[in-house]
Amino acid sequence: MQETPLQPFDDPALKMALRRSLGKETAPVSLRDRIKKMAGENSSVSAPESKPDPKPIPLFRRSPVYRFAVAAVLIIGFGGLAYQIWQMKQKDDAYNRGTVFTASLYQNMIDTHEARKSATSADTITTLAAVPSLSGQVPAHAVFAADLTKDGWTFQGAAARKVGSDQAAQLFFTKGKSSISVFSLPLSAAPDAKEGESYDTVYNGAAIAGFRSSGGIFCIVGTGEKGPLDLTEVKQLLDEHKGEIRKR
Repeated sequence: MQETPLQPFDDPALKMALRRSLGKETAPVSLRDRIKKMAGENSSVSAPESKPDPKPIPLFRRSPVYRFAVAAVLIIGFGGLAYQIWQMKQKDDAYNRGTVFTASLYQNMIDTHEARKSATSADTITTLAAVPSLSGQVPAHAVFAADLTKDGWTFQGAAARKVGSDQAAQLFFTKGKSSISVFSLPLSAAPDAKEGESYDTVYNGAAIAGFRSSGGIFCIVGTGEKGPLDLTEVKQLLDEHKGEIRKR
């Protein structure tokens, strides 16, 4: 059987028909729309641009107004703290005055001091050298034999007397119209007083300073012509003569 030879592909009419046929083979409209939409979204959406974290501005490189405001806040803060500490100290001092050396103890010493100043009770000791002998007459078994003559005071006498319900030794000094009593009391007069710690106040017209030591409470009470002696002077006398506690 004889094969029919192939015709060459150069017939213009055939080529045009084939071209028209192939050009009609296109993707569905819905598919093309989806592809265009995806391409548009991909081109319009971009990754967010990263920004560096803001760096804090150093304190001393900021404006003067800012630095002034910070300084003012710090000053107010430290001032408030100092005031709170001061208030706590005042409360502690009030506690010491109100519970260690009580108002009744202050008043009892003042009453005994005023009674001696009015010469309503006689002295049994007339010299400072004999003052230690009073230690056998008081529960403290020691006497605060403060020699205030070194500070310009005149010794007038001493005796064992009642201070409230406590038996105490009292030394009496004068300087012009001012007067001082030096008391030696038992621990029961101020049982909460701490060993070696001093307490002082101005109470009812008298400056009073005292401390606990050697098993007793030792105090100086001072009055002037029209009121209390200067508390600073009384405290100074107490500090200068603390070591002059004597036993018989």
